[in-house]
Amino acid sequence: MKQALADRAERTDELVASGRQVDMVFKQGQKALSLRAQKLWHLLVKQAGGKLADNATHTMPLSDLYQTGLGHMTLAERIDTLRELQTTLVEVTAPSTKVKGRMRVITGPLLDYVARDEDDRGDLEWSFSRVLRTVFANSNHWAVLSKRAVMAFESRYSLRLYELLALRSGLDHKTAETFALDDLRARLGAPDGKLAEWFDFRRKALDPAIAEVNQLAGFRVSYEPLKRGRAVTSVRLLWEIKSGNDRTATKRELDGSKIGRKARRENAVEHIKDTPIVPLEFPGGSIRYTAFAEIARAALPRPMRDLDAVADDFRRWAKSGGKPLRGPKIIEMFAGFCRDQRAAKERLND
Repeated sequence: MKQALADRAERTDELVASGRQVDMVFKQGQKALSLRAQKLWHLLVKQAGGKLADNATHTMPLSDLYQTGLGHMTLAERIDTLRELQTTLVEVTAPSTKVKGRMRVITGPLLDYVARDEDDRGDLEWSFSRVLRTVFANSNHWAVLSKRAVMAFESRYSLRLYELLALRSGLDHKTAETFALDDLRARLGAPDGKLAEWFDFRRKALDPAIAEVNQLAGFRVSYEPLKRGRAVTSVRLLWEIKSGNDRTATKRELDGSKIGRKARRENAVEHIKDTPIVPLEFPGGSIRYTAFAEIARAALPRPMRDLDAVADDFRRWAKSGGKPLRGPKIIEMFAGFCRDQRAAKERLND
């Protein structure tokens, strides 16, 4: 752990997050962290460096916060955010130190000590709770995050999704994972009793979060809702590392002013929303900005081929089999074509 943190101590645009911390859950009934608290938390972890798991007091000049995306916070907002980190409870499991093979459930806050000057000058002092020190000490996998992306996110759902996928995108040969709908809702921090229906969760949390992650992160994400009967019960998240052109566009977005960023992002979301749910005809040209692109991203094997090349193959396949490229079954036919390619590749790899 200490080596992983030490290796990145001088990399000012990199943050690290413990895999166990990213995957931990908030105590049932406990409100998830606000966006401000999530961002401040990452800065505190960065400052602590290789001493994260030590029973120690850490220090940061408050002036350092003014050089980050939190520099606009008022004194009252900063106090509220620190209190949030002290009062938010998390629940984790850890190996018992007394009985081999037994796991213990540990509950506690994120921070258990905070000190600052009354006038908000000087240094901020804090110590991580015993629970979090246990989490840090038992983490074997760490996510590397872009500090600029973390500080640029405008939604807590987006930041949570980014953390979740940054942890997994670093794993070799893993490009997808299925989450139960309730589990994904909890991981993104949806309030208890809110966004309970798939339609609401997708519209208000998942779609906007994916649009913002795709805009600011070094990877691209899509999803496939999975049903039991007529109800969506789980969601398959799929991701891929961005290509050179996409990475250049992301850097340009982070380098530029945030003015207009939301409009560009919402335009992308609206473009998806405006696409007919059941297109009557498969496009004759590019599929990149259609519903078929999302279907292809969800079903094709990784590394993924050029989407328009896949579309050309599909048209040839349909023509050779005398299958029409229009009608209510066109979506399922294209999805099946893409899934068959993935299955064929998996058989070759076995």
